[in-house]
Amino acid sequence: MSREMVGRYEMRLVTPECHPGSDRYSLFLDLQDDITEALPYLNAELGGFDYHHDNGILLWSHDEKTYAFRPHEIAITPVLDHAEARQCADRIIETVNGIWSRRNEITPNFEGKKPLPNVLDIYKLLPRTNCKECGFPTCMAFAVALRTDSAKSSLCPRLSEDR
Repeated sequence: MSREMVGRYEMRLVTPECHPGSDRYSLFLDLQDDITEALPYLNAELGGFDYHHDNGILLWSHDEKTYAFRPHEIAITPVLDHAEARQCADRIIETVNGIWSRRNEITPNFEGKKPLPNVLDIYKLLPRTNCKECGFPTCMAFAVALRTDSAKSSLCPRLSEDR
């Protein structure tokens, strides 16, 4: 396990297209090495919030920054200036190489975030009476809320446990 996963890379600091003139940047590390093989190990260790193994992309949030790992690139946003960009780059490269060096001790995780359920599928499980007892004006509005927070299901007195 002597070889580092990431050796040489180039940094690019870019103003996000969606925020022209912004004082925050996106940092791109263009990697000479392909880190595809490391992605399942990074996913396991970092607890990435979304991983698409087939597409070779891992998304992770930490310390108010979002990281996107791709085979030949790591993107980090937001970054305030060149000094912070250098710190972020050094830290994430050290993290990637550290995890890679311990890969024999790590069970790789190939699973990504499960997709949210379809609102119509949730709606079909509801009584569809629009009684408003849940605090929502309609069962459809309640289904939309349940899509991202299933804990709210207890708000519906007519919803059975098995549903």
